[in-house]
Amino acid sequence: MKAIKRIIEFTRPFRSYYVVMSIAIVVLAILNQVVPLLTKQIVDLIVARLGGKTAALSSIVVLLLGVLITDIMISVVTDISQFYSDIQTSKLHNYLSGKFYKHLLSLSVNYFDNEITGRIINKLDRGITSIVALISQMLNNFLPFLVSTIITLCIISLYSWQLALLLFLLFPIYITISHASSVAWGKVEGEKNVILDETNGRVTEVVGAIRMVKSFMQELVEHESFLAQRKELVNLSRRQTGHWHLFDFYRRLVLNIIMFGVFAYIIYFTFLGRFTLGQMTLLLQLANQARFPLFAMSFIIGQIQQAEAGSSGFFEVLDTPVSIRDAAKATVLKHVKGDIAFNNVHFSYRDKGTVLRNISFNLKKGEKMAVVGESGEGKSTLVNLLLRFYEPQQGTITVDKKNIQFVTQASLHQNIGVVTQESYVFSGTIMENIKYGKYGATDEDVIIAAKSANADEFIQKTTERYQTEIGERGVRLSGGQKQRISIARAILKNAPILVLDEATSSLDSKSELLVQEGLTHLTRGKTTIIIAHRLSTLSGVDKILVLSGGKIAQFGTPKELLRDSGGLYAKMITLQKTLLGASEEERAKALRQYDLVG
Repeated sequence: MKAIKRIIEFTRPFRSYYVVMSIAIVVLAILNQVVPLLTKQIVDLIVARLGGKTAALSSIVVLLLGVLITDIMISVVTDISQFYSDIQTSKLHNYLSGKFYKHLLSLSVNYFDNEITGRIINKLDRGITSIVALISQMLNNFLPFLVSTIITLCIISLYSWQLALLLFLLFPIYITISHASSVAWGKVEGEKNVILDETNGRVTEVVGAIRMVKSFMQELVEHESFLAQRKELVNLSRRQTGHWHLFDFYRRLVLNIIMFGVFAYIIYFTFLGRFTLGQMTLLLQLANQARFPLFAMSFIIGQIQQAEAGSSGFFEVLDTPVSIRDAAKATVLKHVKGDIAFNNVHFSYRDKGTVLRNISFNLKKGEKMAVVGESGEGKSTLVNLLLRFYEPQQGTITVDKKNIQFVTQASLHQNIGVVTQESYVFSGTIMENIKYGKYGATDEDVIIAAKSANADEFIQKTTERYQTEIGERGVRLSGGQKQRISIARAILKNAPILVLDEATSSLDSKSELLVQEGLTHLTRGKTTIIIAHRLSTLSGVDKILVLSGGKIAQFGTPKELLRDSGGLYAKMITLQKTLLGASEEERAKALRQYDLVG
């Protein structure tokens, strides 16, 4: 029940809706008792008339009008209640999804390193569906039936407390059986949710990598894997529904026996003359009304179990702490020149050993530094630390002599532009994707940035030019075109610090040349860190930092590093020259010395 308490507490902003609907529920519960009471009066008048007693037709007409007015009032109150319920449901959807998405966006990068996108989306959808369904059932079914039952039992007790007690006994018995069945159901539901998260996560991955799936002819493998998991879900559902219907049989059996006793009691004492025909009609109607809350009760208890199971993943994400937060008195980076310094920085991931050890270097405004080294040496980690996606275990990183741990992350990111190997573009238009670099940019600003990035030429050849839809992840564009859009976005941002994380490594020679021209414009006057494994991309840099074994093996100007013939940089240059005229076998042997793909 902790989860239910949390759901109610979490949705407290909607208490005004709950109050309005609760009032409507009480009114409806009272109105629903009026018709049986009026019916009793009508039957008694008719019986009296048939028995030779005086009974005015006008009295029956008045009672009938009372039934009509009551029904109309029930319709009005019901529609008003449902109107508020529909609005509340819509707003609750927005509230829950907004809370989830806001927290998700605030989480640090390391959270997403360990999660699957499809699983996160599944937790969002399932959580919102189960929470909204529970609130809706509580307001539309549980509370009305609870109030109606209390009023019904009170009226019945006026005629026979024994009959009221007999009906009352139904509820604890029925609830106990329903609770036992729901606990068993909820346990299996939790197992099903784990499988569903994995299945949907995999489907999302497969759809995102559909070209690779098809090129490796893995459609059948993926489909069979999917069917195997769905088969497991069917087996769990069979066990789940078997338990449910067995308990449901017990519930119905208890209900049938006790309701038979109630009906027999009413009819027997009417036969003996203790109840009039009008009273018998009233009691039969009220007893029949008492059955419906019981049917709803089992459904609501099941809904509670489903909400507990469904909302667990939702709240699990909301409970995930933000590992990297702004300091209490964090300052805003303003008028950034672009000086960068790493001072004795050490870093290690939780599931790995130390990645970076004692990293120290300085970059002045406008300097360009290349970071080279074998794969897995921590080149990209260096950039992630600068962006404060991760925190070093030791040492400091400063921008303009300000420790980035004590500046706001928003202002830090505002002053750093990033172009990565994988060009991130979104579904939508080319214009929208470039504008992503600067909020409030004009169309003219976008076109100027695109021209500087060598992107305008290919954009003009598309069907709708800057309004061309590029599809999910930019599937309608080539790698070089997507990369030039990324560069245009960075140019539009115009940050004083720039990071190029292997920005041309996946391009062909022609695309690389076009992108390099855009990068030349982009990096002009900016402090730039370039991560690359193509040595051709290192031309024009002021400094080179060579990483080896997580440490700085060399640091200095290209000329200084070339003088050290035994250093890694000189060996890489020698290797490049060797590859130019080498045979395929010699080239493979030489490349095995260095894994330069970052």
